[in-house]
Formats: sequence, C-alpha cells, structure tokens
Amino acid sequence: MKVLVTSCPNQGHFYPMIPLLWALRSAGHHVVVAMPKTMAGVTASAGVSAISLGDDVPLAELVADHARRPPQDASVESLAEHVADYYGPLAERHVGKLFEIAERWRPDVVVHTSWEYAGPIVAARLGIPTVKHGWGLTLPPEVDELVHQRLAYLYRDWGLHGAPPPPVRWIDVCPRSLQVGKPPAESLPMSWIPFNGSAVLPDWLLDKPLGKRVAVTLGNVPIRGKHSEVLHTTLEAMRDIDAEVVVAAGWGLDHDGDLPANVRVVRGMPLHDLLPTCDLVINHGGAGSLLATIAHGLPQVVLPQMCVHFQHGDRLAAIGGAVSLHPAEQTAENIREAVCGLLTHSAARLVAARLQQENDDQLSPASVVKHLETVVSPRTEWAAA
Repeated sequence: MKVLVTSCPNQGHFYPMIPLLWALRSAGHHVVVAMPKTMAGVTASAGVSAISLGDDVPLAELVADHARRPPQDASVESLAEHVADYYGPLAERHVGKLFEIAERWRPDVVVHTSWEYAGPIVAARLGIPTVKHGWGLTLPPEVDELVHQRLAYLYRDWGLHGAPPPPVRWIDVCPRSLQVGKPPAESLPMSWIPFNGSAVLPDWLLDKPLGKRVAVTLGNVPIRGKHSEVLHTTLEAMRDIDAEVVVAAGWGLDHDGDLPANVRVVRGMPLHDLLPTCDLVINHGGAGSLLATIAHGLPQVVLPQMCVHFQHGDRLAAIGGAVSLHPAEQTAENIREAVCGLLTHSAARLVAARLQQENDDQLSPASVVKHLETVVSPRTEWAAA
C-alpha cells in the first residue's frame, strides 16, 4: 500500500502515530507524511519519510484576537470553539498543497489524526478511503459538528456535498476503562507505545533511584501565560517532600534559577526512558504525557490548562487513577497534598496497574497493519494509469 499520513503539526498529535508508521514500513508499505516544514523535519528524524506542506503556520496567527482571548475552560463548548477556531483555518491553509501531493503520488489510503481536517477533504475528492488515528479520548460529537458547520464553505469549494465520509477504521490507543464516547467508525484498539523522540541518555538514569522519584512534565508547547507559573508552583509544592524530582522540560519552558535541592531539570529526555524509573508523574493532561504514564503503570497528578487536558485529567481521576486539579485549585498546598497521598496510598496504583494491563492487551501495531491490509486495497486503476 501507498499510505499518505497527515497530522496536526505538533508532536502531541503526531508522535502517537509513530509505532503504526514503523509497523507499516516494516510490513513493506510505502509511507509518506505530509506536514509543514518543521514537523516534516521532525518526522524524518523519527525514521519516516516526509514531504513539506510549506512554511510553518503558528496557530496564534490563524485567529485575529488570539492574544486577547480568555483562558479556555473545561466545558465541551470551550473545547469545540478551540478546535474550530484554530484547526479549521489550518485545514483551509493546507488542503490545496495536500491535494497536489495526493493527486501526484496517488496513495491507496489517507491516515489522519483527530482535528486534522484537510486529509479527509482531499481523500473524499479523490475517492480514497481514510483511517483515523486517535490520540486520546474520543471527542464529544459537538466538536466535529461545530467544525463541519464552520468548514461547510470549504467542503463546497472542493466539490463535496457536506462533510467528508467517515473513516473506514478508527485506531483507538486509549485503554477501554478510560475511553468514553462512541468512535466514528469500527475501532481497532491498539496499544499505546510511548514515543517521545530520541536522545543520548545521561549515565545517572541507569542507576536505581535511592528513594521515591517523581517526574514533572508539562508538554512541549508553551501554554500562553501559564506554563512557567504552573511549573514554579509545582516545584514549590515539591520542595519539602522526601522524593527526587525530575523535571522533563520542553525546550520552550523556562524555570527560575532558585531550584529546590531535590529537583533536577533535564531537557529533551524522552518520557519513555525516564518514566520506568519513577513512582509518580505530575503532568498537564496532554495525551502524550498522560498515556505514556498509563503505559508504565504509574499514578498521576494532572494539572490541566487548556484543550483536552481537562477531559483527560477529569476522566482519569473519575476512575481512580489520578488527582486532577483545575487552574483555580493549582496551589502549592493542593499539589503537595495530592502528591503525598498518591505516594503513600495504594488505590490509585492499583488502578494504574489495571490500565497498564489493558493497554498491553490491546492489538500491537503489527496486528493493526494486518487488519488494515484486509480493508484497504491498492488502487488498481491508478496503477494502470
């Protein structure tokens, strides 16, 4: 098969696809990822061929009043507005170049992530089936409904009568006890295999920690006005706790120089190398951090800031695998109490172990590829053209 892959242009959306793309390549299929310039380079560094959709487009530039917008809240309405406001215009920006690539390369299937809307438009125009790759909880239906309303003009411009057809399969990387909602197509439950890039690891990571170790990660994309503040509060909360704290900081995340004695800051360290040495993880509720922690069977303190962080953190807390603190609750005292409770109580650890087992029991990427081979056929009419 010739597989054209599209994703929203950031690591949090794209990295969950890497194990499947490697499995497709290992099975002999031709995989090409189409994304803007910087993420095309990230894709190539992860061992998958890429073609550029053009220059990078910061999401902030797609919305005129981005800087004046109030913080996003936990409501479904706020999430839907966020997706429609930023990722709808992104689809309009990319659809023309993506169509040109697909028309010239002639793929057999388009694999795309949630929130990536250009791929389905191009596939529908060319009569190509799509496969949707999830990266967290199934979105509430209100999200896609609003996006489809906003993009009705774009669908008409590309000759479609309404929204593109649903995907032929939905690849679900969320453990069944955590998942909510109904997928948009027949689902293939696939194990979340954490991929967070590659690095040269420090020697100290090979040694067993002398006591408890807590990882702190707030993602790769700085959150407007809040990221460093949340990190500072978290480190203050950890100052007097008897545990080593390892901050896996994104390159764009600043911290002050007055670090507690029990804190170590590292940059560029993949979570899949750090987390096996930890007892607890503090994160922002991004899918990459949250599901990587589940894959390693660890309890979590979730400090959601925006986007789907709230849905992820609150759902994990509801089933007993985490404490989720919304922005108004993110004081040093509350974070300290949550950390101490999860380090000493076993209930959340049992839930985390169950979720880890559920993840392990789902299909391997290689098994998912074998299934896709039965539902996607090479385009014989294109081969003969």
